Amino acid sequence: MADELQKVHLHYDDINKIRVIDSSVLKETEDLKNSCKDYDTKVQDFGNIITSLLNMLKELGDNVEKQKMAAIGATNLLKSIAKDRESEQAKLQSEINDKSMILEQLDSEYDALQILEATQTETIEYLTQLR
Repeated sequence: MADELQKVHLHYDDINKIRVIDSSVLKETEDLKNSCKDYDTKVQDFGNIITSLLNMLKELGDNVEKQKMAAIGATNLLKSIAKDRESEQAKLQSEINDKSMILEQLDSEYDALQILEATQTETIEYLTQLR
């Protein structure tokens, strides 16, 4: 009788119930079902990990972009400070040159006045001796 049932694809299980699927095939099917559930769970976990990783990388990228912009701003500020210093240095150098020219003029005038003084002193001494 078991052979006749197997011909029409009916089988007895361990508790003598009639089944459409053989018990070994049923066990393999259940094992495959459980394996698929485990695989699905692992794929979902992997997806969650990837999502969190992408979010973290996006945050890091945003932070890097902010730091990059801050660095560019600081660089520009330093360049402008350097240009301001160069401008101030050029201004001070111009003042130094002007003052140097004035000093040279005053030195020349001083030398001329010393010569004049010496001449006048000589003249006074000469006139004093004539008296």
